[in-house]
Amino acid sequence: MGFLSLFFKSGRAPTHQSLPPALFPIREHSMSAGAWASSIRDLVESDECRLRRIVHCKANSRSRDEFLLIYIRHPSGKVATVLASRDTTFDPSSAHADEDISLPHPGMDIRALGVAPSRDRIWLSSDGTAASLERHILSSWGETHTVKFPKSKAPSVAHLAVLLTVVHRHVMSPGASAEMRSGWFAYCVAEVMREIFLGESKPNKKWVRVPYGGMKVEGRDTVDALIREFTPAWDKFSRGQVARRGGQRKPKHEEEKKAKKKAEMDSFVHMLRNMES
Repeated sequence: MGFLSLFFKSGRAPTHQSLPPALFPIREHSMSAGAWASSIRDLVESDECRLRRIVHCKANSRSRDEFLLIYIRHPSGKVATVLASRDTTFDPSSAHADEDISLPHPGMDIRALGVAPSRDRIWLSSDGTAASLERHILSSWGETHTVKFPKSKAPSVAHLAVLLTVVHRHVMSPGASAEMRSGWFAYCVAEVMREIFLGESKPNKKWVRVPYGGMKVEGRDTVDALIREFTPAWDKFSRGQVARRGGQRKPKHEEEKKAKKKAEMDSFVHMLRNMES
C-alpha cells in the first residue's frame, strides 16, 4: 500500500532480553507474510502467545486502503503489536525470492494477470505499541471494526501465521482496485479468526466496514472457503512444528507440555473438521 511506505527509524530495544524478535524486534521491521510465518513456526512459545484483539482499520485519505492492527500477548505479559496488510503497489520485476508472490496457479506467468500480484506484508512494532507503527502511516486513519477474543478460546500467534499463509494464496481479479484488495484481505483475516475462535465483534458506529472490500467474490474467496482451507494448512503446520522440535532432548516437564500441545492441536483439527461437516 502506497500510504504505508515505511521509512524505518531506530526504535527502542526491548527491556527483556528473552523476548523473541519475531514479535519484538529491536527496531520497526517489515517482512513478507510467508517469512514471518516461518519465524513463528520456529518460535518455541508460539502456542502460548495469544491474540487479544484484531482491529480493522481504514485510511482516511484518497487511497482508502485497509489494514489490520493485531495485538498479541506474550507469556511474559508484554503485548506485541503487528500491522498486517495487502501491498498492491510493488513492482513484481524487482521482487526477491522471499517475497512469496501469490499466484492463482503454480508456474503461472505474472504478466498473464494483467496486474501486479498481491504481496502480503507484516510490520512489527519495536516497543510493543501501535504508536511506533502509526508514525509511519502517511495519512490519517480510523478503526472500523474490532474483534476481541475470550482468554479461554483466544487463538495463538501460530493460528494467525497459518491463516496468513492461506489468505496469501488468493489473488483477486485484475479488475479489483488496490482499495478493494486491501479491504478483502483485512475483512477475511478478521472474520475467519472471529468465526473459528468465537471472537466478539464490535463495529465502530462512526465508520462502515464493507464485506470483502466491496468486491463480488467467487466461492473460493469467501470466509467459509478460507475456513475449510485453513484446516489442512493448520494440520500441516502443527506437524511441522512437532517434527522440528522433536529432535531436541527436553526435561520431563517439557515432554509433558509437548504432549499436551499435541493433544490440543488434534482437538482443534477435529473441531474444524466438524465445522465442515
